[in-house]
Amino acid sequence: MFKMRTYRWCCWCSVPRVKDHPRAVLHHLTNHPLYQPDSETVPFNPSSIEGAGTDDNPYVVYRSRDLLGRTNLKHLRFVCVSDTHNQIDQIFIPHGDVFIHCGDAVYYNTSSRDIVRFNEFIGTLPHKWKLFISGNHCVCLNPKQPDHSQKLLSNMTYLQDQLIDIEGVRIYGSPWRPKRGCFYRAEAFGYDPKTIGRDKWSNIPENIDLLLTHGPPYSVRDYNSGCPQLLDEIVTRVRPRIHMFGHMHGSRGASLYKSEDNQILEGDHFHSDANDILFLNLAIHQGRRLGTAVVIDYYY
Repeated sequence: MFKMRTYRWCCWCSVPRVKDHPRAVLHHLTNHPLYQPDSETVPFNPSSIEGAGTDDNPYVVYRSRDLLGRTNLKHLRFVCVSDTHNQIDQIFIPHGDVFIHCGDAVYYNTSSRDIVRFNEFIGTLPHKWKLFISGNHCVCLNPKQPDHSQKLLSNMTYLQDQLIDIEGVRIYGSPWRPKRGCFYRAEAFGYDPKTIGRDKWSNIPENIDLLLTHGPPYSVRDYNSGCPQLLDEIVTRVRPRIHMFGHMHGSRGASLYKSEDNQILEGDHFHSDANDILFLNLAIHQGRRLGTAVVIDYYY
């Protein structure tokens, strides 16, 4: 479905923009960015997702619709953030089983110093499991030396194209995103947008519960600069129950994807009984204000 001509490049900053690619039709659980046309949204039907993502009213997500209404299910509480940019100590982080950070914990120009402080702060959190993927500002993390990155982040599990199983919940983390032009210094884990699907997204395994990336898929809270190849892989092959990301600060929020609304996008891969996908942009940094951690109760 993805074509080489999908990307066009802004001449002054070499930022990839997407055209001529089907957009995802979404049910927005929170306010959606103003740039997104109303024609791409549909009324929200809360049939499979409940809650507001807060500590006292978390999102309630079931692994499959077959589990709705059943009792004695296993359960994990996820507490999730992204793009904290040296301000993680200024937000309230609720208690839970698994803490997730989807990248950009620091700023690129002081990343080597601040990643140490970030790791020390993470060590004070009580969560049993703590997961981290890199973002474009994490220039101190070398893509060719993931073991060294894990040593720097000794209080977390560092995921770079890796799968982790936590009590039966399968989580895959990948930090890559389409590369921008030479004007950008905060460009860690940028990759050729023409081959990122073949080289990176095709490695995402199927049958996972959570997918963690730093950048968004195209048309999903992305300012129209997300990755179309990532979108195609997610909706036609991988189909995680939840996809978490950040990167686009102004697009923070939650949206629900239903196959029944996206037959054109899914094409021959369309299955009317497929599980819905919860998309979460977790970006905390909102200019002069900060967002809050997103809390999810996951039943399986």
